[in-house]
Amino acid sequence: MYQKIDHYSSEPLYHQLKEILRKNILAGIWQAGQKIPTEKELSRIFGVSNAVVRQAVSLLVEEGFLIKRQGKGTFVVDSRIRQGPKKLTSFTEELITKGFKPGSTIIEKGIKEADEKIANALNLELKTRVIMVKRLRLINSEPMGIQTFFCPEYLVPDFLENDLTRSLYELLETKYKLKIFAADEKYYATILDKHECKLLKVKWPFAGFIVERVAYDSAGNPIEYTESIIRSDKYSVQIHLRK
Repeated sequence: MYQKIDHYSSEPLYHQLKEILRKNILAGIWQAGQKIPTEKELSRIFGVSNAVVRQAVSLLVEEGFLIKRQGKGTFVVDSRIRQGPKKLTSFTEELITKGFKPGSTIIEKGIKEADEKIANALNLELKTRVIMVKRLRLINSEPMGIQTFFCPEYLVPDFLENDLTRSLYELLETKYKLKIFAADEKYYATILDKHECKLLKVKWPFAGFIVERVAYDSAGNPIEYTESIIRSDKYSVQIHLRK
């Protein structure tokens, strides 16, 4: 359950402890709503000072993993967005309905020729020109995922001249009259590479999801393909099964 602190490491003790506590939360050793050991108990367990424990816990509170309740102790917070059977929405709409503040920054944008994967997803000929927008998606100003959006250029002329930090689904519908009626998604587990970890502000190696979405209009024509790389500590998939 408890990993040891390396007192001879160049990594600060508080950061080592923070990572150990964070891994306990992500691994489910400490469940959402559960009270964690007291500052004094953690100090004894890990052989560090109260000041080190206090600093580590404060960082986890800032990152949204823990919450302090006056007179009661420190508790685990489940800060992941839970995804399950639901109405089709954009990332922006989904976060707003759950009370979060969404945001985006542009990493890269341009026009490229569709490779085999994109052509198959969008039912296009190879090398058909497609719009590409790669964005860092934010939740309450914190990096949550990296999304790369593709759409046939002939459907969305001058698309790159728009404000691409807004909801792209809203842009498709309001300016280009392209309404998305259905979508297929595939989820894969992955280990983020070092560049992705840097963008998402997590320490490598770090687990995540790859989500591939193909969205369709009312006639069943694919109009959008998006690949998302999402932090596993900020997102989960929840499915209700019945027999």
